[in-house]
Amino acid sequence: MNIAIIGAGISGCSCAHQLTQAGHQVTVVEKGRGVGGRMATRRMDGARIDHGAQFYTARDIRLQVLNKQWCKEKRAIEWYDQVPGRTDIPTDMRYRGKTGMTGPAKSLTQRSKLALNFFVEKIERTKGWKILEREGEGRVLEADHLVITMPSQQMLELFDRSRVKLGAESMGRLEAIRHTRCLAILGILDRPSRLIYPGAVTHPAKNIDWLSDNQVKGISQKPAITLHTSADLSQINWDVPAAEWAPELLASVEDQLGARVLSWVPHRWGFAKPLVTFGASHLHLPELGLTLAGDGFGGERVERASISGLEAAEAILGTIF
Repeated sequence: MNIAIIGAGISGCSCAHQLTQAGHQVTVVEKGRGVGGRMATRRMDGARIDHGAQFYTARDIRLQVLNKQWCKEKRAIEWYDQVPGRTDIPTDMRYRGKTGMTGPAKSLTQRSKLALNFFVEKIERTKGWKILEREGEGRVLEADHLVITMPSQQMLELFDRSRVKLGAESMGRLEAIRHTRCLAILGILDRPSRLIYPGAVTHPAKNIDWLSDNQVKGISQKPAITLHTSADLSQINWDVPAAEWAPELLASVEDQLGARVLSWVPHRWGFAKPLVTFGASHLHLPELGLTLAGDGFGGERVERASISGLEAAEAILGTIF
């Protein structure tokens, strides 16, 4: 079967892996330049910076199987299981990409075709599905079955452009999904920071949820920070120029870092953490040849988003045979 997956976050990549393992032809369609979604790693002034998801857990046996392969391929390694001085934080092992968080996603899509820099203008239901690109190369893809793992708001916008309607209950549950926003700062330091291994602290200052040094983390040759702001501050300042809110936050952590931020850039995550989910790990509509998944279905954390993709693939495979 020829299957197309729109969205190359960890959910879409996990779904692709499961389907290609079963022998199906899979094309992963992604509007960005690479796979991974919020499992994102960026090069900046000679540094490597994880600026989205910072780690993942592998509590579920299915994730343990995948993680074993990622570690074998040297795409992932153990990071930490306990934060010094924070007995309130669970001690599950956190894993990270060995050279960045994109590593596991790249592993999952090794057997898939990739259609990158492909913004989907609309989808058309014929005998199967047609996926039409907005501008660009004007590409048109065809598939027997379509999987969509982009954020729910983007799904709804795509359905509206395509005049695709699902049942009232399904549409209502999709419309109810809500995510937080997150404003991030990626910064280059003038010297190694004072952060001790694992190089990350939660809530180090007011309005900051996460601060890490990617050099101490082990992925960057140069000291470079990732700073995630709180959901409240992100919401308030979403449309405000970064120059108006970022300098105060950076100043509030420089003493803790023991270093000065030489240069920085902002990044906006419009769908950071799901607050309200669909209520099931996926939606499978075999009569339409359509399946929906993602963290808006599976829930917060990389692991749950991955399971959403895996269970979506299992549903597809269950209706083929």
